[in-house]
Amino acid sequence: MMNRTSRLKIATAAISGALAMLAAAPASAYVIGFETNGLPIFAGGDPFSEGDYNMTVLDSPDGFQGAAGRITDGADPHACDVMQCPSGNSSYYYMGLNDGGLVVQRSNPVQAFQLKSLDYTFVAPVGGLLNFNYGQLRLNGQLAGGGTVSTQFDFPTQDADGVYTFGHSSLAAAFSNASLTSLTISACLFGADNTCYNPAANQAQFGIDNLNVTAVPEPETYAMLLAGLAAMGVLARRRTPSASKNNA
Repeated sequence: MMNRTSRLKIATAAISGALAMLAAAPASAYVIGFETNGLPIFAGGDPFSEGDYNMTVLDSPDGFQGAAGRITDGADPHACDVMQCPSGNSSYYYMGLNDGGLVVQRSNPVQAFQLKSLDYTFVAPVGGLLNFNYGQLRLNGQLAGGGTVSTQFDFPTQDADGVYTFGHSSLAAAFSNASLTSLTISACLFGADNTCYNPAANQAQFGIDNLNVTAVPEPETYAMLLAGLAAMGVLARRRTPSASKNNA
């Protein structure tokens, strides 16, 4: 009969094997940094991609058609002419313009991912605005199992020079642990009643960068791991009696 020590050895071997299989799996974390797409200006419906992720630009909800997005070089002091570029980011980043939004999916849209954190800012339509929280960034996700999840947070305010700055958000577990098949990013502006509106006369604009995303393994990946774990357990059980007999 198998003693407690033998069972412990079997369990340890099985867990070690499972951990080795997990370690051998390809890394699934990725940072969308908008560094590989040049400096295009996008209209609603325009697609672009980075890594294993596809992005689709959205027009304003009121149907306004025009420039709805742009990839901007934060190191270029002349990058913005008819609006105020934010500070605190010297790399490329994405601007959502004129009440527009951005949809993020994996290259296979049925595969899921998680958003852990991102950098974000308000893109002021003009310079010289008062230092005030004019609005929020909105995140709305479609869940892999059906349903939706959403969150929002106020934009950072201005630096000492009166320029809106980039901030960073590590998302709460309720959102960051959600498996999404689609993520829509947009902005809204506060009205006199303190409600946050979009459309907002093409003034709801945002900047985002460094989207820290993690691909969610497919169910068959977990099935393979469990099958491997079970197989190692069976093999260990078969080997233990033989070893005991040889030692007799």
